[in-house]
Amino acid sequence: MRVSLSRLAPVALTALLTAGCGLLSSNNDKGSNPTPTSPTPTIGMDAFAGVWTSATASTPPTGCGNVKYIVTPVSASAANVSFAATCGGGINVNGTGTGTLSGSALNWTAQGLVSQGGVNCPFTFTNGKATSDSAAQIVVTYSGTVCGIPVSGTETVNNS
Repeated sequence: MRVSLSRLAPVALTALLTAGCGLLSSNNDKGSNPTPTSPTPTIGMDAFAGVWTSATASTPPTGCGNVKYIVTPVSASAANVSFAATCGGGINVNGTGTGTLSGSALNWTAQGLVSQGGVNCPFTFTNGKATSDSAAQIVVTYSGTVCGIPVSGTETVNNS
């Protein structure tokens, strides 16, 4: 049984072309269509640097108002933070802490000693966060205790 070479040639050519297409497809899948990734939005420390004061003067009974928030960068991702406000309707707090840039937010803590009417007690804000609202405003979120009383809130502050 003799198979003619002219009959085998088209079958061999088809097999070769099919295998070649598979190789080309395999190579194209490896690098020409990378999966797109979306970058995490970040802003620089400069967006938070400076002296910030309350957009609206207030002294809420369960939070803090008349905020003065000062951010002094010490590196591209860290800062010293000062926080001053009137909390709990009439307790003046002043303290310092640190902040760390994370994506588009500045996570911060602050602590200090309150002296009000001859009474000294501590205040601590352990979960502060500042986010940029616009070029001239940031939103400062805080939570912690003042003289053992839990306080939390959000304050929009302007760059002064």
